Amino acid sequence: MPAFIEECRYEWKRLGVPDAMADEMATELEADLAEAEADGISAAEILGESDPRRFAANWASERGLVSVPPPKKSRKGLWIGLAVGLVILLLIALPALALITVSSGSVSTVRAPEPVRSLVIQSFVGLKACHAERIAHEAGLKVRKVPPDRCNAVVVSQRPVQGTLIPYKRRARTTLRLRLRD
Repeated sequence: MPAFIEECRYEWKRLGVPDAMADEMATELEADLAEAEADGISAAEILGESDPRRFAANWASERGLVSVPPPKKSRKGLWIGLAVGLVILLLIALPALALITVSSGSVSTVRAPEPVRSLVIQSFVGLKACHAERIAHEAGLKVRKVPPDRCNAVVVSQRPVQGTLIPYKRRARTTLRLRLRD
């Protein structure tokens, strides 16, 4: 059975068992096998159908000469975590997809409210009629037409009066009336 012992030595060397300890274990194994043969027990009965590498590794770890490899970590926790993450993702994604598909049928736009703007009527009194008319048109007001022959007339009163606040939307409908004096 020297081949079995040689394979055990090779395995101990591979595992990093110190040479002195490997020699001691090989000598002990050889003595045990010789003693068993002397008692009429075959080596196969003692070792069984054992693999020399596995036998050597087990014996070295039982003596504390090599560390036992840590058991493989279970990936059960990883799979549970992935399953929980997938469920959460589906609980978020499905309603979002439903909202997207429902709202994609019609597009509605919300216009921001227009800021409140207004116009304060300025004073046209003392201006020449055509000049007052031009300024009023630039402000977006309607003005009763000043006849061309009265262009040099001076404005003496106006309606609405100076300082009147007119909402922006109504300014185009507001007509400025000027009273003129030659």
